[in-house]
Amino acid sequence: MNRIFADTNVLFPFSVMDLLLAASEDGLHEVIWTDALLNEWEDVIVREHKRTKETAVAVTAAIREFFPDSKIERSDYQHLIAEMPGKDPDDHEHMAAAIVGGATVLLTHNNKDFPTKPLAMHGLRVSDPDTYLCELAAEYPDEVADTIVRLAREKKRPPKSPDDLLNDLEHAGVPHFVKRISALLGTAT
Repeated sequence: MNRIFADTNVLFPFSVMDLLLAASEDGLHEVIWTDALLNEWEDVIVREHKRTKETAVAVTAAIREFFPDSKIERSDYQHLIAEMPGKDPDDHEHMAAAIVGGATVLLTHNNKDFPTKPLAMHGLRVSDPDTYLCELAAEYPDEVADTIVRLAREKKRPPKSPDDLLNDLEHAGVPHFVKRISALLGTAT
């Protein structure tokens, strides 16, 4: 099973984050996280006026509560931060945490900020979320389709159908994944 670490830019908009966490709940992969990642996500989502501070904190509190075993403590990876390649200190922290946490995949929309060769030496592959989710769907097609259906069924405010959820995901930047799952589900998206 893959252990994944998602860069903040993958967790915004929320639909991709929601799917990654739901797939983790369903045992298709394991999402690992740090306090720095969740704090950065809170800052970005509030700054972009997508959530209030209170609702952003509620989301990260739920992640902390329901995925406690997936947390990577800063004290465990702090020694590695300065050795990480690239220019962005936030990215250095994410790379170090992913490596120490045993991630096999680091998801990001900014592949250029995560040098693939040095990270591959640590067993860490850099991928965009659309490619990764397509790979996950190829490996576990029925299970991923079931996760989409379950996730849609759980949406109450507002209610969502699987097609609505796939539409949100398409707008969130995972169009190839949406096409693959739409074909499996026989939906219109």
